[in-house]
Amino acid sequence: MPILARDVMTTRVITLNESSSVINAVDLMVSHGFRHVPIIRENSVIGVVTALDIIRQVDKSSPQVLSGLLKDLSTFSSYVKASPEDGIDAVINGMKGGIDVALVFEGNNVVGIITERDLVHKLPDQLFSRRRVFDAMSRDPITLDIDFSLGDAIKTMTIHNIRHLIIARGDRVMGVLSVRDVLRHFKKQMELRKSIDLNVSVSQLMSHNLITIDPSATIIDAVHLMRSNSISSLPVVEQGRLMGIITERDLIREIKL
Repeated sequence: MPILARDVMTTRVITLNESSSVINAVDLMVSHGFRHVPIIRENSVIGVVTALDIIRQVDKSSPQVLSGLLKDLSTFSSYVKASPEDGIDAVINGMKGGIDVALVFEGNNVVGIITERDLVHKLPDQLFSRRRVFDAMSRDPITLDIDFSLGDAIKTMTIHNIRHLIIARGDRVMGVLSVRDVLRHFKKQMELRKSIDLNVSVSQLMSHNLITIDPSATIIDAVHLMRSNSISSLPVVEQGRLMGIITERDLIREIKL
């Protein structure tokens, strides 16, 4: 039987009105582990705000944007529109074009959301290619020295449009800083002092429990590692040397329907 959108979508969809504050979106993302929140105007979805959208706005203006309203953000992210009975192949093809989320509608009502994580976690193993990680990974990954600041990391993520930043010292991988790590810091700082310290070292915010994968491993090995550890990227390391990074987005490209 064909796999449909309803088979992989997450049915618990939390939306925010465009008149809600940006920090409300940050709170939702941190509390629930989201990266996407649909934004509503007069009961209609007008777009999706993502974790990277918020980080991009902080870099563009200042951390004060977090105290502003969602409607004042310069742009929202696009999404793939689907119905519950649409084949998952149509959804994936839409997401392969650079859009990382699909909203599932019944009439005008949003009844589900499909993210890259939903696809990686819920699709059967046999739908993923049997290629090696080396063949699918992003080579020459963007890295940042461990002595750099959060402000430097935000600017790097914005310039390169990436959600995961490898933190290194020389050619040694020290950790990974994700958009979720950044939002977690935003939330904590806003609760404590109503302002954001962008000068804090990335070493204080990055994930230290580093999980890596060998370039000779298979795509299925990468899928299983991400599922079992609830992570969305894996530095690719061979004999201590950084070779690349493989993310959920890379794995979506390895789905064969």
